Amino acid sequence: TAIKVYNWVLTLWRGDIHLTIPMLFALAFIVTFVNGGLTGLFLGNVVVDVPLSDTMFVVAHFHMVMGVAPILVIFGAIYHWYPKVTGRMLDETLGRFHFWVTFLGAYLIFFPMHYLGLMGIPRRYAELTDMTIMTESAHHLNSFISIMAFIVGFAQMVFLFNLIWSIRHGREAGGNPWRATTLEWQTPETPPAHGNFGKELPIVYRWAYDYSVPGAKEDFIPQNVPGAFGLGPSREPA
Repeated sequence: TAIKVYNWVLTLWRGDIHLTIPMLFALAFIVTFVNGGLTGLFLGNVVVDVPLSDTMFVVAHFHMVMGVAPILVIFGAIYHWYPKVTGRMLDETLGRFHFWVTFLGAYLIFFPMHYLGLMGIPRRYAELTDMTIMTESAHHLNSFISIMAFIVGFAQMVFLFNLIWSIRHGREAGGNPWRATTLEWQTPETPPAHGNFGKELPIVYRWAYDYSVPGAKEDFIPQNVPGAFGLGPSREPA
């Protein structure tokens, strides 16, 4: 897992990063996955794991790693591929609202839940009001978590509205809105017609990630653009 995290971070290192909505979700995934994983280190220590077992700490750790982090990736993928599927962009303002409320809201839900676990509040209890260990501050914190959960849930309603509204009213995406190099963004039509590329398949001249090639006129070079156009070196057609 650590190797993958290093891989993700070093891939971003010194890159020309554009903070589009898909990129925001991707970066949020890395941060959330690492933070959620760090809380798991506590549970690897027997001395700490025994008192924390079956508390809200375990619930918070598990949901940060296996719930919030994967959902952030899925949202990022939807924002990334929506233009290719529909030919239109999702609304930028609604998308950023959805991202920030979801990302920050998830932390405001599960970070306090870690604290409840450290207080010894057990999980899998529907009613905690009569428990002596449930202090007044814990009650307030539990109520705060519930309020934040409803707010994050409202953000998902905004996301669903954006999905439906943008099909008819979203800005036209064009063929390659993300300025990507790979073939799926070089189709003649968006969304692609049957067969994607029609009767003639594209010729692949270069690998999939020719960014910032010395001497190139653009920051990116699609795979189906030959080097003969003055866009830098190319390889033999595949």
